[in-house]
Amino acid sequence: MKSTLVLGIVVAGMVFLLSGCAANKYVNNNVPTSSPGSGIAVPSSVVGTQGSLYSISVFAKAPGNLEPDDLLQMGTSIFVVCQDPNINPDGTLAPGVTSAQSEVIEYDENGNVLQTFNVPGHPDGEAAYNSTTVWVSSNEDANPVITVINTTNNTLQSYTSDVATLPHGGGLDDMKVINGVVYASASNPTTTFNPSPNLAPYSTDSSGATAEYGVNTGPVMYAISLNSDGKTFHSTPVVWSSTQATLLPAGTPVTLNMTDSDSSMIDPAGDLVEDSQQDSELVFIKNVGTPQQSVSVLPMTLYGNPWPLDDTRWSPASGSSFMLLSDAPAQLLYKITETNGFAPQAAYSAGQGTLLFSNMKTGAMTPIYVGMNNPHGLIFVTQ
Repeated sequence: MKSTLVLGIVVAGMVFLLSGCAANKYVNNNVPTSSPGSGIAVPSSVVGTQGSLYSISVFAKAPGNLEPDDLLQMGTSIFVVCQDPNINPDGTLAPGVTSAQSEVIEYDENGNVLQTFNVPGHPDGEAAYNSTTVWVSSNEDANPVITVINTTNNTLQSYTSDVATLPHGGGLDDMKVINGVVYASASNPTTTFNPSPNLAPYSTDSSGATAEYGVNTGPVMYAISLNSDGKTFHSTPVVWSSTQATLLPAGTPVTLNMTDSDSSMIDPAGDLVEDSQQDSELVFIKNVGTPQQSVSVLPMTLYGNPWPLDDTRWSPASGSSFMLLSDAPAQLLYKITETNGFAPQAAYSAGQGTLLFSNMKTGAMTPIYVGMNNPHGLIFVTQ
């Protein structure tokens, strides 16, 4: 769920106007029933580094030119955000393009397509609000849209922000639900290299001393609520980039400074976790949204060097499961299994062409698969 750091040419014509911000059916039931991953070989560039400990296959391939991103399991269904590459991350159309359509595709656990939902703009995050409702966030760079999918009657309703520009200056990315509250990452923030006051030391390098990508003083996480007008949503900041945090593993006090809020996850303790992708760090938010809220940050490294990462997930504490990993430019969803079953609550991360095992005590990561294109979404599918 990478926010584009350098925007392409912005043109007029917001794609979210397709929804009209009204409840309508945008479901395409004319879909194939056979498993789209059948007979598709894993690209030869994808190489495992752990011998026979893991196995990989193609679960599905996105149709047309769509690129899979965020993944969500709800019951026995897998909902996959599929972006139309002709839509920019701020929701506008690419130059010369007159129409484009992103989708959320619902699969069963065998990779069979159940149905598709047309969603507005450039979708990038999703969350299960309850057992029958999926929220989808679009346009991570600007002009955010929240689309609510009712899976009972297959209707969609889209909401735009009740303010023209969010306080951090960008859009919304991934979402998670904790205690009935939807939390969304504040992506593509406005940064400065001359903050006033200067709140150094910052957490964006291993020494906690510098801010390589500038300084963000705005919100990095919002609580999202739908307004009673049925057309707009409200964003309430709950974590700010200028907050004081604890730099792990040493416990050094630093200023948080997330310059690339991206994916979010819930760790085995039930706490909200957010990655700052280009800063190569995971941010742990304990007791989010309460007076007892506290923040700690863990720099993530590969062979001792900072390594940008996207989704991180922990394997289930018990039971059988397999991993799904989306490789957006390759248009592929990979199914990955561990020969002896995934160890309970082991952490894995996607990032920069690799699938990685992540040590949550030290931040050191170990490659599991290399040679992928650009993996984004990652989940464990419980069976």
